[in-house]
Amino acid sequence: MPELADIQRALAEVYDPELDTPITELGFVNEVQISGDHVTVTYTVPTFWCAPNFVFMMSQDIRAEVSRVPGVAGVTVVVRNNCLEDEINAGVNAGRSFAETFPADVGTKADLEALRHTFTVKGFLARQDALLRRMRQAGLRDATILDLRVGDVVAQGEDLFVATAADCPPQRIALAAADLARYLHKRRRLGLPVAANDWLFTTVDGQPIAEAELATYLRYSRAARLNIAFNTSLCEGLLRTQFFPERQYDYSSVGDRLILQ
Repeated sequence: MPELADIQRALAEVYDPELDTPITELGFVNEVQISGDHVTVTYTVPTFWCAPNFVFMMSQDIRAEVSRVPGVAGVTVVVRNNCLEDEINAGVNAGRSFAETFPADVGTKADLEALRHTFTVKGFLARQDALLRRMRQAGLRDATILDLRVGDVVAQGEDLFVATAADCPPQRIALAAADLARYLHKRRRLGLPVAANDWLFTTVDGQPIAEAELATYLRYSRAARLNIAFNTSLCEGLLRTQFFPERQYDYSSVGDRLILQ
């Protein structure tokens, strides 16, 4: 029989593609039922009109991630509060693709993987931008930042410690451990290397970022970061207003961390 803790860890790997945040952290997951080797996951999206393609991707990802948990033989995913929830639930649980589920609406060439890649790139830029700017705010020079390798940065609690020179103590970057974790998550999803000796900051194609081009690059990545931040804050507020009245005066948001820079 699968363990609930393992199911929850699997669900934490499922991200809202548009908000680039785990559905567990966003508060989407309502219930996990374990019956023998079968798991049923029920989750709620913030609005009735959430884009069905994004909802379909999340349901597919839930099914895929939970299916990998030891002891799980079957998974049922139930999404609520979406205009096409019945069709999505039926399609995903039958193992059909998005195009097979909505053949009259999207055509047989509809490709969710291309859409997924687009938003993974967007998340990569946003998380990279946040981490890089936190290092700048801590006083690291651009040349030093762009020369960092993955192994030069170590998370301790909520902070990061950056080794900038062999004869200097590590530089502390306050409250940046989560930024590093999200950024490395996106690197893995894009197939970029994350070994200790690999460059920490690269373009989405894995190329080093030139110091002379950094200002232009950051203007581009900042747009991706703020777009995700505002969408996340909006969707969290809508979810609280509809389903969590006890939190209606809680204005905090996981999107806030991306707005601060």
